[in-house]
Amino acid sequence: MKEKALEALYAQIKGCRCQCPGEREGAGATRDYGNPDAGVVMLGEAPGKEEIKQGIPFAGQAGFKLNEYLQLAGLQRSDLYIINTVKCRPTKNNGRSNRKPNRCEISSCARWLEEELKILSPRVIITLGDIALKQFAGNSMRISDYHGRPLVRQQTLVFPLYHPAAVIYRRALDKVMAEDFVKLGRWLAQIKPS
Repeated sequence: MKEKALEALYAQIKGCRCQCPGEREGAGATRDYGNPDAGVVMLGEAPGKEEIKQGIPFAGQAGFKLNEYLQLAGLQRSDLYIINTVKCRPTKNNGRSNRKPNRCEISSCARWLEEELKILSPRVIITLGDIALKQFAGNSMRISDYHGRPLVRQQTLVFPLYHPAAVIYRRALDKVMAEDFVKLGRWLAQIKPS
């Protein structure tokens, strides 16, 4: 039932014609991934070049790091459902580079995210990075203040984490990320979200 509803939603997303400033590509080209019945959603930022090419979230370097961290939490991708805040790839330099989604893109995609979360009805949302945390928990939230600590927002349990791509640019975060994913695994085992 969820799968059918998600298929219909992703077909609509592919038809999205965002009028926001800035270059972007591949609306709906990255199909969200995992177990829609898991009760746990991992919310990323936006697809990158590899994600658009392969059609799944976290397919590039950040995806390799994510897989390592998931192992530390005792999880696999099939234990959750991975989605993105923004459904297209925000680009710059004529598509050669990724960029952070702008406010217009985030708010334009909010309706898709809201519909997706309505279908998935997760008990737990794991946010990856500032964009995902702010989208779900409010603009005043900063990942540096809340990472690794569970919160309750809109009657949903939220576990904020740094985005795995942050480690690629800031190696010092690797230890923090590893510790946070270990905490995540322990916390999920205690609350049994599925």
